[in-house]
Amino acid sequence: MTTDSLNLEIIRVTPPEGVVSKPVPLVFLHGAFAGAWCWIERFLPYYAAHGYTCYAPSFRGHGGSGGQQDINRFGIADYIKDLSSVVEDLDRSPVLIGHSMGGFVAMKYAEDHDIAGLALLSSVPPAGLIGPSMSLAMWNPMLMLDIGRVQSGRPDAMTMNSLRQALFSKHVPASLINKYLPMMGGESSRAVAEMHGLIQVRPDRLTGRMPILVLGAEDDGLIPPPFIRSTARLLGETAHILPRTGHGIMLDDAWQTAADTLAQWLTENDM
Repeated sequence: MTTDSLNLEIIRVTPPEGVVSKPVPLVFLHGAFAGAWCWIERFLPYYAAHGYTCYAPSFRGHGGSGGQQDINRFGIADYIKDLSSVVEDLDRSPVLIGHSMGGFVAMKYAEDHDIAGLALLSSVPPAGLIGPSMSLAMWNPMLMLDIGRVQSGRPDAMTMNSLRQALFSKHVPASLINKYLPMMGGESSRAVAEMHGLIQVRPDRLTGRMPILVLGAEDDGLIPPPFIRSTARLLGETAHILPRTGHGIMLDDAWQTAADTLAQWLTENDM
């Protein structure tokens, strides 16, 4: 399947009238089980108001993109192709902002391509999911089982409650959680397997080539702070751990703290 035949969903938001446009585009990459929709309400309008043209694609099989029935056929390389199809149409190299699995895809893409910057939000570590999965199996084995049910398309009420605890901090109103959770879909078993050691990121191919920001969340039940700090060390950076925030940073109650931190980093790096 080609990206054209998959009809990839790409959300584009431009600065409002009267706001001076910045030259560097921002490309937002969603995590597993999600889609471009996770960026729409908060992050895209926030950065457009700051002068950035923003793009948020849904990887094939996710969100409004085609390939839903074939999602288990797709791997990380396919998601990188989706990202490539977006970047190829831009006038200049973008900043990639990747959440969770999207961070892993962004790092793999950046190994072989020049980009303006790389921001990792609760990202899967360079070595993949083996470490976080072992930690989760030890400290919360029921959540491991519930994630498997979601992946296989068999969620129930108890499963969704586990996801609530994994993805969001306790400060997020139930009304928003009830809105977001039904929007989540399945994830490719192939992509998940590849992130469990079959594919890894080479940090030496990233360090020194571009500005890198590493953000994590204090209440993250999927990629806890120790793994975020390890990622930062491997990339020669300092981790920023956001208080009162869960794994779903862009949807959490403290989303603006994350957005402000990222905006400051962009400004400090003249982007």
